[in-house]
Amino acid sequence: MASISISPEQTTGGHKSIAPKARGVRVTAVQTGIAAGLLAVVAGVFFDVRPPEAYGICMACHGRDLLNWMLNMLFHTHLTVASASAVFPVLTTIGVLLGAIVGAKTSGEFRWYSPENSLKEFVYGALVMNCALLAGGCSIRLLLRSAAGDWAGVMGFGGMVAGVVVGTVWLRWRAAR
Repeated sequence: MASISISPEQTTGGHKSIAPKARGVRVTAVQTGIAAGLLAVVAGVFFDVRPPEAYGICMACHGRDLLNWMLNMLFHTHLTVASASAVFPVLTTIGVLLGAIVGAKTSGEFRWYSPENSLKEFVYGALVMNCALLAGGCSIRLLLRSAAGDWAGVMGFGGMVAGVVVGTVWLRWRAAR
């Protein structure tokens, strides 16, 4: 597969850059998450979103709405679609998938993975997605709803944390035997 690389001469019109190398500011995932959460809560207050839908970044709900929208258009069904996706679905799920592929390809991290048991992994994925939808959305949405004081968000986030703890204990037990 061919890769594209751009040299500094190409970006500066054939001349070497004389600008000093700027030191990059290291931003951690925690700092990014805190900033995104605060901005989402502030935006929810500014745009008077009640209850806090946090719909702009929910992967579980966007995937559900994309599938429901396509089924509604193809088979004229009446599956539930969020109002933000009623006319045309929010394509966050596809954008994140394509962005992950591009990021992995450009960094040389892209690899195909063939699971040992495809059916088992499919069932696990379906369980995770259905539990996320039952809890009111993905982890990001649950956290944003919790930050805004929504009791369903607090309960869903608590259930997610409990699930992570139980899953971690089980995986450690399984690895030890």
